[in-house]
Amino acid sequence: MTTENTRIEKARELAEFCIKCAEDKIAENPVILPLGENSSIADFFVVATANSEPHLNALAGYIERQVREVYQLRKLSAGDDSASGGWALIDFGDVIVHLMLPEIREKYQLETLWGERIKG
Repeated sequence: MTTENTRIEKARELAEFCIKCAEDKIAENPVILPLGENSSIADFFVVATANSEPHLNALAGYIERQVREVYQLRKLSAGDDSASGGWALIDFGDVIVHLMLPEIREKYQLETLWGERIKG
């Protein structure tokens, strides 16, 4: 397997782990969006819905802690940890996690923008 294929497989594994974490904390409709050649910023988006701002913040914190513990990986952004405007973004490099309130997810429809989705 080439180095590039290995990197993509590791990114897919991380995306699947993030889906599991989201499901552990009762996120709704978590999906993986493989970006492939469509993006140079990441290989996968993980998208999930939270039912309130506190739930959104709890989901983001939980996913960050679990990824740090299991993968020894910290998010790339060093900004404010709280979700603002109903959307929390966690950038792990090859995988970017988008946690949104229902109305924000409906408004931006990342699944439509970025193509076919893989159910978690």
